[in-house]
Amino acid sequence: MKLLIVDDNPINQKFLFYSLKKYYEIETANNGQEAVKILEEKNFDVVLMDLSMPVMDGADATLQIRESISFRNKHIPIIFVTTNDFEHDRIRCIENGGDAYLIKPIDVEKLLSTINYHLDQKQDML
Repeated sequence: MKLLIVDDNPINQKFLFYSLKKYYEIETANNGQEAVKILEEKNFDVVLMDLSMPVMDGADATLQIRESISFRNKHIPIIFVTTNDFEHDRIRCIENGGDAYLIKPIDVEKLLSTINYHLDQKQDML
């Protein structure tokens, strides 16, 4: 199982990487634009997406992924992992195609259950 972590903060990347490395093969991106480029070239099972990042934020990246006809990962579960605890941000992320919206600091067990839930939902759609 391959997971893409998209976060501009190296501490957040490392926390997620070390919390999840025994379950997934992990790659990282530093912003939404990098994530879009990586997803054009490689297959992943799930994306953990921060919202507030330079260059391209997570909501815009998610919309670009969902609207593209060429993305092999168009239906990949995208789970937002962010510090933004504002309802308008959550609504924007979900409307742009996010599957879940979790607030940092992250409870790893809740994150794992959210990932598994959305992976199961994706399997049911196939």
